[in-house]
Order: sequence, then structure tokens, then C-alpha cells
Amino acid sequence: MTTGMPTPRAAERTAPPYEAVPFLLPFVVYVLHTLEELQGFAAWATKHFGPETTGMFAGYHIPLMLLVLLCSWRAMVADRNGGWVVLATAFQWQFSVNALFHLSSWALLGEYAPGAVTGAVVSIPATVFYMWWVRSQERATSREIALALVLGSVIAALAIGFLFL
Repeated sequence: MTTGMPTPRAAERTAPPYEAVPFLLPFVVYVLHTLEELQGFAAWATKHFGPETTGMFAGYHIPLMLLVLLCSWRAMVADRNGGWVVLATAFQWQFSVNALFHLSSWALLGEYAPGAVTGAVVSIPATVFYMWWVRSQERATSREIALALVLGSVIAALAIGFLFL
């Protein structure tokens, strides 16, 4: 006999458990990083890579932010692991690779690369914490983390390559 009450499994899928809040890190990192880049990244990218406008920058970052938020949210409400956890982890890893791009560009070009500050003080520490957390809470298997690292590296390479278009 059913009582009409949601099962614990169904409730977990509709409301995120508070202990899963670190899955929101990829989204928070992305928002903070984009806010730093917003003022000068388009001009910097145009100077060193290819044409970019602030409008173009916003045009592709807004849907990407929503995608990262979707992945983060779905990972939060997932049972333990799986595809959404892999995607959220891939995006978090991508932000650390992106941080290394900003920092190395700054060093190689001798000019501040917009995004380097949040890369160094937000993205990299957040990734270290996130990776520790996802493993310590057993929210991802070693295979899932390996897949996320590969996928995140590919995403980062595509994002950097996009600058040359």
C-alpha cells in the first residue's frame, strides 16, 4: 500500500542534500571567474589571439554557465555518482586547467591576463578542495575521476582553442 509520501530516494532527487553543496563549486568558480574577465578579457584576447567582443564573450558564457549550473545541481541530487558527477567534476577540473592557461599567458606575454587572479586564488584552491571532497565522500570512483580529468582537459583545450577563431 502506498501512502503518497515520497520515498527517501525520491526526496533525495528533488531536494539537494546539504552535504553535497560542494558540487556547486564549479558554478560559483565560473561566475567569479567570468566577473573578473568581463571588463578586459575581450580586448586582451583580441590583442593576443583572435577577434572577441564583450557581447560575444557574454553570448557564449551565459548558456555555458547555465550548463555548468545544471550539471552541478544534478550532481547534488544524484544518489552517489554517475554521469552528472563526472560532468560537474570535469567542469571543475577545466577551471583549474584554465587557471594555468591564464597564469602561463601572463608570464609568457608579460601582460596581465584577465582571469589570472581568480584562477590563482579561486579556481585552483577550489579544485584541490573539490577533488579531495569528491573522493573522501566517495561521490566518484577512480574511473569516474579519470574520465572527468580527460573530459575536463578536452573542454579546456576547446575553450582555449576557441580564442584563435
